[in-house]
Amino acid sequence: MAEFSREFLEKTIRVWQPYSKAPLSLEDAREIAENVIGLYKLLFELEKKYGKAET
Repeated sequence: MAEFSREFLEKTIRVWQPYSKAPLSLEDAREIAENVIGLYKLLFELEKKYGKAET
């Protein structure tokens, strides 16, 4: 699990808050960041395995 600065988490809240009806907490921001990192890791692994997608 990565450590995120308070400044980074607050910026994450500012970016994602418009997409949530409920107020986002620092813990919500940490979870969002972890999930985005996980998504990019998955995409990187899939690209390594199958190659870059044709567009």
